Amino acid sequence: MDMIWTMRRQTDLRFREESVQYGSNLPHFLRNINWLDRRVVEDVHWLLGLWDPGELDVHVALELLSMDFPDEIVRKLAVKRLESLPNDDVLKYLLQLVQTLKVEPYHDSFLARYLIQRALRRIGHFFFWYVRSEVAGCPYFRQRMAVILEAYLLGCGQAMINSFTQQVQAVEALQEVAMIIKRLYPDKTDLPSSGRRSNYVNISCGLDKCKVMASKKKPLWLEFSPMPSPTSSTPVGIIFKEGDDLRQDMLVIQTLVVMESIWQEQSLDLNLIPYGCISTGHNIGMIEIVRNAATIAAVQRSHGGTTAAFRNDALFEWLRSKCPLQEITVERFVKSCAGYCVATYVLGIGDRHNDNIMITDQGNLFHIDFGHILGNRKHFLGVSRERAPFVLTPDFLYVMGRLRGGNSLYFQRFRDTCSQAYLLLRSHSRLLVTLFSLMLLTGIPELSAAEDMRYLREALQEDQTEAEAKEHFLQRITECEHLGWTVQANWWIHMVAGIR
Repeated sequence: MDMIWTMRRQTDLRFREESVQYGSNLPHFLRNINWLDRRVVEDVHWLLGLWDPGELDVHVALELLSMDFPDEIVRKLAVKRLESLPNDDVLKYLLQLVQTLKVEPYHDSFLARYLIQRALRRIGHFFFWYVRSEVAGCPYFRQRMAVILEAYLLGCGQAMINSFTQQVQAVEALQEVAMIIKRLYPDKTDLPSSGRRSNYVNISCGLDKCKVMASKKKPLWLEFSPMPSPTSSTPVGIIFKEGDDLRQDMLVIQTLVVMESIWQEQSLDLNLIPYGCISTGHNIGMIEIVRNAATIAAVQRSHGGTTAAFRNDALFEWLRSKCPLQEITVERFVKSCAGYCVATYVLGIGDRHNDNIMITDQGNLFHIDFGHILGNRKHFLGVSRERAPFVLTPDFLYVMGRLRGGNSLYFQRFRDTCSQAYLLLRSHSRLLVTLFSLMLLTGIPELSAAEDMRYLREALQEDQTEAEAKEHFLQRITECEHLGWTVQANWWIHMVAGIR
């Protein structure tokens, strides 16, 4: 018996050492198991019992929580790996983890218990709204999400419950206002009292300003007085939208946060602005207002109206009027432009017109409104309105000093930054694909089947060498330069059609 025990212990130690080497292949191995053979399953469970969860990469643990792996022991191993994550990292993947609750075999699962425990520690606010929005908008999984939400609320304390109650009441009041506005003003974009406090919003104390925005869904622009603070007196601004599913926007913004963390790990700061966005129910949600920023369309209108869509120096002149420290401004513009060019290309973000690309007074470019992803683009009479791989227009190039194809230090820096950022994302392609695959049960129309992930894999050039992938993206930059006029034409049409 001693000899058998010794041999078993040696096997355990050897397996633990080798698990570090083969951890990334664990999902592939488990997919090829005959789960109907009891003895095979017993052996697999024994092997998984020897595995050190800490030796698994996070992306592997997330992959093991997908619908491909219903086995309870497999999922337990994945959850064990997540237990060592700091709260900030859990929050980074919380959107997917809540969706993953839908594929658990039972309401009471290792993942559900883990998320409730984490929510009771710090991330409860986000957990509450992520789960509650599924209760409100997902009938098939409503019971499970309601049970999990109730379990969390039973443990979070009366003070937290009171806070959530006030938040829910505020959301319901704002939803009522939004619906009334749509009924009373079906053909108008602004209330007569635009800019003043609405009589309907009597539950949202601290509301300083409100207006109806000029958009089809008539979102509400709301500014609240901040809580007393010695560091900031800036009003808190949100856009409340009723009638749009913001979960796709949440996914894109969360992915931007993940991308930013990948870049920052390699000391590459691309000045992204992943503003806040949260779904609070079925086709209801809030978006954070980014201060001191304007849309590219507004910039162009201020420098000649609709024809400024073809004026290459309009953006440059606007930046110069806003920030006298031109060199710092251009540097920030180059970095942020590179970051969003790479991100929007990899994610296949479409419908990129000059009203959903913005810029701050300090030169920070950023994108908003992510209604089309994974290569899905708007068409007119069967023809795609967007022909360039991503937005890199002549006015963007003008800011970088790229005039008539001439050499420019800033443009070369832009190309180098794009290459570095793209290759870093490519080295984490498995994580990015996994994050999207875990959202398949969300109900997002453009992300409903495993086939939808093909765009991501092709955009990241998974089957190519690093050198080939780099050349691939540099060619996309050249393509954008050649097609810049088509983007300008599309923007001009958008501005003309949007004249009110």
